[in-house]
Amino acid sequence: TLAPPGEELAHHLEQAKQAGLMASGLTQQLLTFARGGAPVRKPTHLAGLIEASVRLAMGGSPVRCDFSLAEDLWPVEVDAGQIGQVIRNLVLNAREAKPEGGLISVRAENVVLGPQEDPSLPPGDYVRMSFTDRGDGISKEVLPKIFDPYFSTKQRGTQKGMGLGLTICHTIIQKHGGAITVESESGVGTTFRLYLPASRKLVQ
Repeated sequence: TLAPPGEELAHHLEQAKQAGLMASGLTQQLLTFARGGAPVRKPTHLAGLIEASVRLAMGGSPVRCDFSLAEDLWPVEVDAGQIGQVIRNLVLNAREAKPEGGLISVRAENVVLGPQEDPSLPPGDYVRMSFTDRGDGISKEVLPKIFDPYFSTKQRGTQKGMGLGLTICHTIIQKHGGAITVESESGVGTTFRLYLPASRKLVQ
């Protein structure tokens, strides 16, 4: 029989479920990292993938999410599993920055990059995703290190990071021919931006 909500047994079962999901996620991250994570790309519209990945990462959180996704987003050729993993990692980081509740802004739009623009990508058409929190921000001393393997400002433990999330995000986006950037200010918040090359192929 199912334990009534609020019962101690139900609480322990929920904790076990969350621990299993975290272990599964970490295993997938380690496999991606160890194998080089070669993406299996298919033409994809990102709006549905973004919404599904964000909602999965936000489950049970008091933090709210505000979506602003352009209706005419260009398709991209991506490994949906890997890009979903990147989105979840970034949203979980933003969620942890405001554990008491708050707002995360998620945007997606079409951009055309010219030569010598930042980030350093070939000129062309891209889809840019932005994830913004209003948390404590990242200090100037820490910011240059956040994509380094095993660097983490978090404590070790069942609810904390292992220092692999942002490194894997960076690796996956690079393998897709894109870029990931971050802007942050202590006491103000943090914005991560993902750039993925647009595809002219029709979504299947």
